[in-house]
Amino acid sequence: MTWGFSSFETRFRWAAALWAILMTVWCMSPLPMGVRAAGGVAWVAITVAVSARFAWWRPRLPREVPICLLAEVEPGLLEPLIRNLLASGYRFQTVGEALERPLRKSVVLTFDGGGREQFTVLLPLLRRLGVKATCFVSDQGMRDAGHLKPLELQEMARSGLIELGGALPEGAGADDEALRAAAVRGRHWLTGVAGRLPVAFAYAPGPGAEALARAAEGAHYRLAMTVGARTEPFAKAPFAVARRCLPAGLRPWQAYLLATRGRYRW
Repeated sequence: MTWGFSSFETRFRWAAALWAILMTVWCMSPLPMGVRAAGGVAWVAITVAVSARFAWWRPRLPREVPICLLAEVEPGLLEPLIRNLLASGYRFQTVGEALERPLRKSVVLTFDGGGREQFTVLLPLLRRLGVKATCFVSDQGMRDAGHLKPLELQEMARSGLIELGGALPEGAGADDEALRAAAVRGRHWLTGVAGRLPVAFAYAPGPGAEALARAAEGAHYRLAMTVGARTEPFAKAPFAVARRCLPAGLRPWQAYLLATRGRYRW
């Protein structure tokens, strides 16, 4: 594992060591024996309860199935997580690579929104760490100054580290035919920009999610991703692949469990 003080595992170990030291100091305090014994019992009970809550009862993720993560471009949180996963033997794949040849203990790191920080911040980070990711974008960038532009998308695609996937812009429509037409139009646009046919599509969960999944299938995408807690092979539900969301405030124990025990839930 990564042993820098900023790493999640090291923080976890420091917290556990501090907890043990405080318990030892309590047991050696000059308080009456009954008070110390009662405190020690409470201390052990809290330790067992917290350990069970945060670690051992959680089911392991199947190592033959890629772990799909939806992340935000937060270097201070993202880089330590990537480094710990690499040190734990995980390998990063794009959605297309995981669809064709999934590796054992693989991570599919994805980003939504098409914001320019994916070009200015994420791409240099991926180059520095030598890992791959998938960014889902729409043609909204043609109209929005805060979104990626075609030349930036082309450089991202040529880097060999970022695979581009499709998404629908806001106001794409409500009925099935309008959504399908927008998905087809967006896929053609992305093909022209990236120079290759995108294989994956992303959509938000909630009302209308089934219609968006049908639109992706109608546009001849091979796979569509949403947000959820299930970890299953892509072939089981190719147009409802669940990604586990990493919020901006990722907790150290969540990253630690994912890296060391293959377990994660928010």
